[in-house]
Amino acid sequence: MKTKASLIGAALMAIEGGAHAQSSVAVFGQVDTFVGRVANLAGANALEKPTSGLTGGGMTTSNFGFRGREDLGDGLYAAFELSSFVRTDTGALGRSDAIGPPVNVTADPYFSRSSWVGVGHARYGSLRLGNLTTFMRINALTTNAFGASTTFSPINLVTFVGGPLSGGTTWTNQVVYDSPVLGGFSFSVAAAAAEGQGKRNVGAQLSYRRDDLSLGFAWQDVKKTPLTFADGTSRAQTRSWLLSGAYDFKWAKLFANLGAIHDGGTPAAPADQDHRLWSLSSAIPVGVGQVLIGFASRRTNDLVAPVPASSPGGNISRRVASVGYDHFLSKRTDVYVMVMNDRTATRTLPAPPRRVEASATSFGVGIRHSF
Repeated sequence: MKTKASLIGAALMAIEGGAHAQSSVAVFGQVDTFVGRVANLAGANALEKPTSGLTGGGMTTSNFGFRGREDLGDGLYAAFELSSFVRTDTGALGRSDAIGPPVNVTADPYFSRSSWVGVGHARYGSLRLGNLTTFMRINALTTNAFGASTTFSPINLVTFVGGPLSGGTTWTNQVVYDSPVLGGFSFSVAAAAAEGQGKRNVGAQLSYRRDDLSLGFAWQDVKKTPLTFADGTSRAQTRSWLLSGAYDFKWAKLFANLGAIHDGGTPAAPADQDHRLWSLSSAIPVGVGQVLIGFASRRTNDLVAPVPASSPGGNISRRVASVGYDHFLSKRTDVYVMVMNDRTATRTLPAPPRRVEASATSFGVGIRHSF
């Protein structure tokens, strides 16, 4: 009888535990490809010529992954995410192949977009561990009309591509705490352990969302040395911040960004350069789609070291303007046409240094599907 009672008790405990520990796993992603001409970012190389063809990632860098969540009871839960970038024009994983001298970084690892696990509580917030998107990146992509695009979004181009910012768009070996939302406010703090890559990175963000208004502020201090493309391609130690806002007037949603990047150089070659950036953009509903308009600028008054004309960097200023139309065929599928003008001023070698003005226009017609 005692044995029978023990078995019944164990069965009841198992049933009760199963009722609390309900889990779910979802497969998700976006596939985005366009046909057009891309100047390959004149800001990254002042003399580079445009290329035409089929390219992946016009409005979103194509990606796929898995995310899951398990209810642990009493408001506690566990969660994870594993996701990878993919180049739909060739089928290759990641966003880039290995880059040789003078950058010397390897290609994106398999789950370079995100790979983390954590626990959370509705009342106390969440703690996540692993490879996660930076606060600067989250702040920029959620408060501009072109979203996550690194091909046509002005604010993303002047901030993350071909510029002085280091640290890439994700940090490895990261610990992140996200607070609960209280009265529309929330905050997050992060630290990424060095683990042999120089010194650690730290960051913080503050957000406010209520009705049609969104505000965000992100700050980060980057000192890790990049090993992979996911870590960025600059060894500079930089401090940066970005203040962003958005308001939905219904007839149009307006976005604004204001920020700065301080380039401290490397321990071997210190620098002291300040770059200011700002952006305005708008999404205007038209039919079952929206017209997207945006402009962003980054400039410095400090003396920027000259670079070979074939190397990235060295910009004194960069201005990007984009316009396009995004048409929704369904909630998951949209087609778009985009045009972008990119203007830079760069100090280049050989000696004596000379100022090179560059201007290029890119365009693309593409389709994006989310799943």
